[in-house]
Amino acid sequence: MPAPRIRLLGVGLYTRADAGRLLKMTPSRIARWVRGYSYWLSHPAQPERRAQPPVVRARLPRVGGSLLISFLDLMELRVVKALIDVGLSLQHVRRIARLASDLFQTPYPFASRRIFTDGHEVFASLTRDTDDPTLIEISSRHPQLIARPIIADYITELDFDLHSSLAKRWWPLGRDVPIVLDPDVSFGAPVVAGTATRTEVLAGLVRVTGVARAAEAFFVDESAATAAMEFESQLAAAA
Repeated sequence: MPAPRIRLLGVGLYTRADAGRLLKMTPSRIARWVRGYSYWLSHPAQPERRAQPPVVRARLPRVGGSLLISFLDLMELRVVKALIDVGLSLQHVRRIARLASDLFQTPYPFASRRIFTDGHEVFASLTRDTDDPTLIEISSRHPQLIARPIIADYITELDFDLHSSLAKRWWPLGRDVPIVLDPDVSFGAPVVAGTATRTEVLAGLVRVTGVARAAEAFFVDESAATAAMEFESQLAAAA
């Protein structure tokens, strides 16, 4: 019996290299977080091999043996990176993910609620109002309501689906810049907002023809062409 087909439209498709470029991470680090990894623990008597499970579980099928990452996986990796960057350990983040997954009954705990951190404990918002400081602590075995004004900048870059509460769009430079990743548009590649024009294509033309002609060719504002060029330059500089 042939394997069931998986609908890929609307989920976003990213290779490890794509994800690394967007998150400013190495592809190998992404693979470790998505696939898990093993290591040798040396003892005086006998070395022992230990395995660590994934932090984010990619659910797309492999293509030609290559790992594919969905938009929701990408958003989870983004939050994991943010938590690691403020000093949490991978072990701590894995435990938080399990607790949040059980608490909110979702396989995408870091893409379904806005995650907050003060560097020690992690909290999820109970409302869609990003100014509401009512949070629930999810880094203990006994979740409890608390009020604490912990606001993270990366939260304001996301749009959430009103029905599923899952992340649906990412504005990587903030909402004032017309660059967006939407899994329903160009398989989730960065595009000029309101169009299907990929930033890498637009930026490439800007380099050849200049901002004005590139904007005219793709029927976008010159400010959008400039934003695409600056966005792609930032990604290249971080590579």
